[in-house]
Amino acid sequence: MKRLLLPLLAALALPTAVNATNYVECEAIYSLLVRTENQKEQKRRDYVQYGEKYPNLYKETDVKPYEEVLERAYKDYDKRGCYGL
Repeated sequence: MKRLLLPLLAALALPTAVNATNYVECEAIYSLLVRTENQKEQKRRDYVQYGEKYPNLYKETDVKPYEEVLERAYKDYDKRGCYGL
């Protein structure tokens, strides 16, 4: 019985070790996503509030860097097997 128990435990433990997710990296990527979304939204709010005084405050070219960062972060989030969004 002891001879069969060790290989059985090894077989059960192997899949969880292979599919392990680094949750610290996932948390860092999630933090980046939230921070970038907040910065993008703040830029939009500034335009709504100060748009008449400063018409060039919010242009599509100003939003493009935020969109690029978000796109890369979402891909990285999915690639690393993170969940919770």
